Amino acid sequence: MRDRLPDIRKRGAELVIIGNGSRYFASAFRDEFSLDGPLLVDPELHAYRAAGLRRGRVEMLSPRLPRNALRALLRGARQSGVHGDPWQLGGVFVIRPPGELVYRYVSREAGDHPALDDILAALGADAQVITEDTEASGPLRVVGSLLAPAVDALIPVSFSAAGFALHALSFDRSDLDVDLSSRRIVITGATSGLGFEAAAALADLGAEMELVCRDEERGERAARLIRETTGNERVRVVLADMSSLSAVRDAASALGTRPIDVLIHNAGLLPATRIETADGLELTFATHVAGPFLLTRLLRPSLAAASRARIIWVASGGMYARRLNVDDYAWKRRPYDGVIAYAETKRAQVVLAEMWAEELRSEGIVVNSMHPGWADTPGVQSSIPRFRQLTRAILRTPAQGADTIVWLAASDAAGTLNGKFIFDRKPRWTHLLPSTRETTSDRRALWRVCESLGAPS
Repeated sequence: MRDRLPDIRKRGAELVIIGNGSRYFASAFRDEFSLDGPLLVDPELHAYRAAGLRRGRVEMLSPRLPRNALRALLRGARQSGVHGDPWQLGGVFVIRPPGELVYRYVSREAGDHPALDDILAALGADAQVITEDTEASGPLRVVGSLLAPAVDALIPVSFSAAGFALHALSFDRSDLDVDLSSRRIVITGATSGLGFEAAAALADLGAEMELVCRDEERGERAARLIRETTGNERVRVVLADMSSLSAVRDAASALGTRPIDVLIHNAGLLPATRIETADGLELTFATHVAGPFLLTRLLRPSLAAASRARIIWVASGGMYARRLNVDDYAWKRRPYDGVIAYAETKRAQVVLAEMWAEELRSEGIVVNSMHPGWADTPGVQSSIPRFRQLTRAILRTPAQGADTIVWLAASDAAGTLNGKFIFDRKPRWTHLLPSTRETTSDRRALWRVCESLGAPS
């Protein structure tokens, strides 16, 4: 394009180059190629993410790389060093006033460039504007809206990958066309499954991510992978076992007093036998209820310091089958059942999300709970293998299960909701059976229990 710069300018256009290295490297690049047009640097990759450009080791290590490198060398380009993000691919865009996109080329591998004649043709007055649909087509949206009520009545279908595909017909994709570079997000349980997928997606949108993990090695591995795949270096691990109240206090202290824009309670487990923690709590209740409640309380000042902060409780559709149990949350009087304990604590999370929404409303903090449907996560594989064996063909991917978490954390549309239970980006009923409804006294008792457990000793 440098050699065709006169032709580009003759058409009333300008060549603007954006790189992700340092400004000193950009200066050397300008001198080497004798460039006199605008040359910008974007080390945080904001422009790359906004443009939907690819990034990854597989693309960079294409078998065609030697051929592309030789072609560049023969044309005078010498690779003397690597600056910026070595795994980020580029692209070419032709944009005309008042911001109309008339040409878009996304590189698929290192050294992959479009034909110059195609770029010049896009500079013509007759070039057609590229329109990108942000929603499903009209007929598909109609089909989706007609089928959704019938499908939602069939839990196995609604919670499945097919249910997600149907619900996604009504998604507004522009909801996630956002830049989160000014947001700080704390998420628990991010080493795998839903938590990892949500953290990676939010990091890819530019957010500063704090991964609260109980295993340092797995946490650092997850953080490293997120940095590599998103190009976002602002990913940090904070060690804490959410079942330990002292560890939760330490984590809150480590997170400091800077504003927190989003807090995501995702850490979860499903033990087969009753395990009692050092605090004398049943492990599932400690991890899903007591620990998150305490962390919310401790981080309240940091959340209030942010503008319209959000708290997200990752619950489960399994809670539909159970009523809130405050009388024997510790499982001291009942024979232990891990699946029931899991469902009861997920019901408790939904109730607490509603109560926290009211508690924090005056501080401008939005609180919601959600459930991901049936997703094929490592937790499902290890904790309920028989269920996975029976449903494997219809399970959602972890990314599909995490979609609503990302939407609640990032979209402007989600900021208008408060105290809702969300499934596939829409508010849903919290009870399917009258027998699962808790009383007001049950709700207050749950709150008192959580407050007493987190009280300073």
